[in-house]
Amino acid sequence: MKTRDLLEEIKENIKDFDIATFEERARDENTDQTSKLHANFHIQNYNEIMELNIDENDESNIEIDEKLVNDIKDELGRFFEGYSPESEEEFKRFITYTCIYLSLIAKRPLHPIGIDMHNGKTVFGEEKDGETVYYCDIKEEQSKIAKDYYTCQYCVCKPS
Repeated sequence: MKTRDLLEEIKENIKDFDIATFEERARDENTDQTSKLHANFHIQNYNEIMELNIDENDESNIEIDEKLVNDIKDELGRFFEGYSPESEEEFKRFITYTCIYLSLIAKRPLHPIGIDMHNGKTVFGEEKDGETVYYCDIKEEQSKIAKDYYTCQYCVCKPS
């Protein structure tokens, strides 16, 4: 599957998602900072995906392993089995496809930069040789404790 085809699949699967929920959360002065950061992250990703176009001859239109795409879908499905009510199918689909976008097309972290993961641990980026390298303070520990799922394996962040 080419990047362009994957992007079209992602767009098709998130186009009807009601992003207004995130917009309201981002504006609500009673919403905590972490929730606002997540809301803005989702809004940014949605808008970026919907505005992005990849031409057939674009150098970023590379071959992407369909097995990898399916592995990400399966891993997130296992994650959602224990953490998300069935009534949130649209939300699950939105998160799944934005994760695929971030991992395989945008090549950016699955969590917002600066998010407090816990105890001050975060996701951050550093410039190295003109490119941003992303790090996650909890990626390594998550790999040791993850039993049923490990979505971090698809994130571009390196352990810090």
